Amino acid sequence: MNPHFKQNIILIAEVIVPEIHENDAIKYAFIKNFKQIYQGLEKDSATKIKLLVKVTDKLSYVYNSSSFERLSYKKRAEYIEKLFQFPIGKIVGGLTGLRSLILISYYGVDDVWPSINYNGPVNSTLK
Repeated sequence: MNPHFKQNIILIAEVIVPEIHENDAIKYAFIKNFKQIYQGLEKDSATKIKLLVKVTDKLSYVYNSSSFERLSYKKRAEYIEKLFQFPIGKIVGGLTGLRSLILISYYGVDDVWPSINYNGPVNSTLK
Protein backbone atom coordinates (compact mmCIF):
# COMPACT_ATOMS: atom_id res chain seq x y z
CA MET A 1 0.00 0.00 0.00
CA ASN A 2 1.71 3.20 -1.11
CA PRO A 3 1.93 6.09 1.40
CA HIS A 4 -0.23 8.50 -0.63
CA PHE A 5 -3.03 5.93 -0.98
CA LYS A 6 -2.77 5.02 2.71
CA GLN A 7 -2.97 8.70 3.74
CA ASN A 8 -6.03 9.31 1.59
CA ILE A 9 -7.75 6.19 2.97
CA ILE A 10 -7.17 7.50 6.49
CA LEU A 11 -8.50 10.95 5.54
CA ILE A 12 -11.63 9.44 4.01
CA ALA A 13 -12.05 7.10 6.99
CA GLU A 14 -11.84 10.01 9.43
CA VAL A 15 -14.88 11.54 7.73
CA ILE A 16 -16.86 8.30 7.62
CA VAL A 17 -15.94 7.33 11.21
CA PRO A 18 -15.20 10.56 13.14
CA GLU A 19 -13.82 8.55 16.09
CA ILE A 20 -10.71 7.87 13.99
CA HIS A 21 -9.96 11.59 13.64
CA GLU A 22 -7.18 12.67 16.04
CA ASN A 23 -6.97 9.25 17.71
CA ASP A 24 -3.62 7.77 16.71
CA ALA A 25 -4.12 4.43 18.47
CA ILE A 26 -7.44 3.78 16.72
CA LYS A 27 -6.04 5.14 13.44
CA TYR A 28 -3.09 2.73 13.58
CA ALA A 29 -5.30 -0.28 14.37
CA PHE A 30 -7.80 0.79 11.71
CA ILE A 31 -5.21 1.05 8.92
CA LYS A 32 -3.72 -2.29 9.96
CA ASN A 33 -7.17 -3.91 9.59
CA PHE A 34 -7.90 -2.05 6.36
CA LYS A 35 -4.59 -3.09 4.83
CA GLN A 36 -5.28 -6.73 5.66
CA ILE A 37 -8.76 -6.59 4.10
CA TYR A 38 -7.51 -4.63 1.08
CA GLN A 39 -4.73 -7.13 0.39
CA GLY A 40 -7.29 -9.95 0.52
CA LEU A 41 -9.43 -8.42 -2.21
CA GLU A 42 -9.43 -9.67 -5.77
CA LYS A 43 -6.95 -7.72 -7.87
CA ASP A 44 -9.72 -6.09 -9.93
CA SER A 45 -11.53 -4.83 -6.82
CA ALA A 46 -8.33 -3.48 -5.28
CA THR A 47 -7.50 -1.68 -8.53
CA LYS A 48 -10.96 -0.09 -8.60
CA ILE A 49 -10.58 1.14 -5.02
CA LYS A 50 -7.19 2.60 -5.82
CA LEU A 51 -8.69 4.35 -8.87
CA LEU A 52 -11.61 5.67 -6.80
CA VAL A 53 -9.19 7.16 -4.26
CA LYS A 54 -7.24 8.80 -7.10
CA VAL A 55 -10.43 10.22 -8.61
CA THR A 56 -11.47 11.51 -5.18
CA ASP A 57 -8.11 13.25 -4.87
CA LYS A 58 -8.24 14.76 -8.39
CA LEU A 59 -11.88 15.90 -8.11
CA SER A 60 -10.90 17.77 -4.97
CA TYR A 61 -9.07 20.26 -7.19
CA VAL A 62 -12.31 20.86 -9.10
CA TYR A 63 -14.55 21.17 -6.04
CA ASN A 64 -12.10 22.77 -3.61
CA SER A 65 -9.20 24.20 -5.64
CA SER A 66 -6.95 22.16 -3.39
CA SER A 67 -5.65 18.63 -2.99
CA PHE A 68 -7.69 16.32 -0.80
CA GLU A 69 -4.81 16.00 1.68
CA ARG A 70 -4.72 19.77 2.27
CA LEU A 71 -8.40 20.15 3.11
CA SER A 72 -9.41 20.82 6.69
CA TYR A 73 -11.44 18.12 8.41
CA LYS A 74 -14.63 20.18 7.93
CA LYS A 75 -13.93 20.74 4.20
CA ARG A 76 -13.14 17.04 3.73
CA ALA A 77 -16.44 16.09 5.37
CA GLU A 78 -18.38 18.49 3.13
CA TYR A 79 -16.54 17.25 0.05
CA ILE A 80 -17.11 13.55 0.77
CA GLU A 81 -20.80 14.31 1.38
CA LYS A 82 -20.93 15.98 -2.07
CA LEU A 83 -19.31 12.93 -3.64
CA PHE A 84 -22.05 10.71 -2.19
CA GLN A 85 -24.46 12.87 -4.24
CA PHE A 86 -22.27 12.74 -7.38
CA PRO A 87 -24.26 12.36 -10.64
CA ILE A 88 -22.23 9.33 -11.76
CA GLY A 89 -23.53 6.15 -10.14
CA LYS A 90 -20.21 4.29 -10.33
CA ILE A 91 -18.57 6.91 -8.11
CA VAL A 92 -21.38 6.71 -5.55
CA GLY A 93 -21.36 2.90 -5.70
CA GLY A 94 -17.61 2.83 -5.25
CA LEU A 95 -17.79 5.18 -2.28
CA THR A 96 -20.52 3.07 -0.74
CA GLY A 97 -18.33 -0.03 -1.09
CA LEU A 98 -15.32 1.82 0.30
CA ARG A 99 -17.43 3.02 3.23
CA SER A 100 -18.31 -0.62 3.95
CA LEU A 101 -14.63 -1.64 3.97
CA ILE A 102 -13.84 1.30 6.26
CA LEU A 103 -16.61 0.36 8.70
CA ILE A 104 -15.55 -3.30 8.74
CA SER A 105 -11.95 -2.22 9.39
CA TYR A 106 -12.97 0.17 12.16
CA TYR A 107 -15.30 -2.21 13.96
CA GLY A 108 -12.61 -4.88 13.76
CA VAL A 109 -10.46 -2.84 16.18
CA ASP A 110 -10.53 -4.50 19.63
CA ASP A 111 -10.44 -1.14 21.44
CA VAL A 112 -13.71 -0.13 19.75
CA TRP A 113 -15.67 -3.15 20.98
CA PRO A 114 -16.47 -1.87 24.50
CA SER A 115 -18.07 1.27 23.05
CA ILE A 116 -20.53 -0.91 21.12
CA ASN A 117 -20.99 -3.47 23.92
CA TYR A 118 -19.33 -6.23 21.93
CA ASN A 119 -17.30 -8.83 23.79
CA GLY A 120 -15.47 -10.14 20.75
CA PRO A 121 -15.91 -13.30 18.71
CA VAL A 122 -17.65 -16.17 20.49
CA ASN A 123 -14.62 -18.46 20.21
CA SER A 124 -12.43 -15.89 22.02
CA THR A 125 -14.67 -16.01 25.10
CA LEU A 126 -14.57 -19.80 25.36
CA LYS A 127 -11.60 -20.89 27.44
